[in-house]
Amino acid sequence: MITLLYIIGVMILVVSGIVGVYSGSFIEFLISIAGGSVATIIFFALAKILENQGTILYSLSKQEEKQRKLLSQGKKECSNCKKEYDYDYSSCPHCGFRD
Repeated sequence: MITLLYIIGVMILVVSGIVGVYSGSFIEFLISIAGGSVATIIFFALAKILENQGTILYSLSKQEEKQRKLLSQGKKECSNCKKEYDYDYSSCPHCGFRD
């Protein structure tokens, strides 16, 4: 999909250049090139947005995996008193030791 947006953008720019050349007037040429350029910029921007969205979704899925791993483990063992406690705590509730 992203590659298709880039290809369409380039095709619009080329077609607008060809139409502008065959229009016969310099002003119509400039209008054609300007319109093609704007359309090309829009298609390129949409492609970039989709790329960024893919990157963000990938990062979020990796974060969710890490979070699931931590939650599935559920408990950690204190290295001082060897008692188990939740990962939510920053120190052992039994002896106060910080890992």
